[in-house]
Amino acid sequence: MNPELQALLTVQQDDEVIRAIEARLEALLPRYNALEASRRQAAAEVTRNETGLERETLRLRNCEGKLADHRARLEKNSAVLDGAQKLKEATAAAAQVEAAKKAVAEEESELLTASRRVSDVRTAVLAHRDEVERLTAELEVVRASISAEKAAIEGELNTVRARRMVSAEGVSRNLLSQYDRLSSRRRTTVLHALRGDYSCGACDTAIPTQRRLAMATGTCIEPCEGCGVLLYYRPAPEA
Repeated sequence: MNPELQALLTVQQDDEVIRAIEARLEALLPRYNALEASRRQAAAEVTRNETGLERETLRLRNCEGKLADHRARLEKNSAVLDGAQKLKEATAAAAQVEAAKKAVAEEESELLTASRRVSDVRTAVLAHRDEVERLTAELEVVRASISAEKAAIEGELNTVRARRMVSAEGVSRNLLSQYDRLSSRRRTTVLHALRGDYSCGACDTAIPTQRRLAMATGTCIEPCEGCGVLLYYRPAPEA
C-alpha cells in the first residue's frame, strides 16, 4: 500500500480515537450543569419565598395592629355600655359593642390565616435553604470527581494527539490540509476505500471510467464527485 495512504489511514484512526476521547470529555459537563441548574433553581426559590415571607410577615403585623385596635374599641364600648344610664344610650352602646365583637372575631380569623401563611412560607424557605446546601455540597463532590476524570482524559487526549502528529509526518502538506478541512467539517470518517465496482464507499457514487486506472494503482487519493469524501483503491486480498 502507498506509504502516504497508509500514514493518512493511521491519522484517520487517531482522529477517531481523539473524537471518542473528546466526547467523553464533553460528557462530563452535562452532569455538572444539571446539578448547577438545580442549585440555581433552589436558590431562586429561597429568594422568592424570602420575599413572600417578608410580605406575609408584614400582613401578620398589620393584622395584629388592627386586632389590637378592635379590642381596644371593644373595651371602650363595653365600658360605655356598662356606664349607660339611659335606654337610648345603652342601646347605642350595645350596638357598638356587637360591631366591635364582630370586627374582633373577623380580625382574629384573619390573624390565624396570616399566621398559618407565615408558618408555611417559613417552612418552605428552610426547605429550599437545605436543598441549596445539599446541592452545593454535592456540586463540590462532583466538581472534584470531574476534575480528576478530566485530568485523566486530557492525559489520554494529549498522548493520542502526539501520536497523531507523528502519523501525520508521513502525509504531504496538501493532502493533509485537504483531509483536515473535510474531517473538521464532517467530524466523521472522510477517507473511504472504493468498492469492488469502483463506487464510493460512502455514497455509492461510481467514479468515472477515466479515473479508475489511476485509482487502481493505489497511489492516487481523489475526492468523490458525489459526496466529497476522499477515496482510495484497496486491492482485494490474495486468495
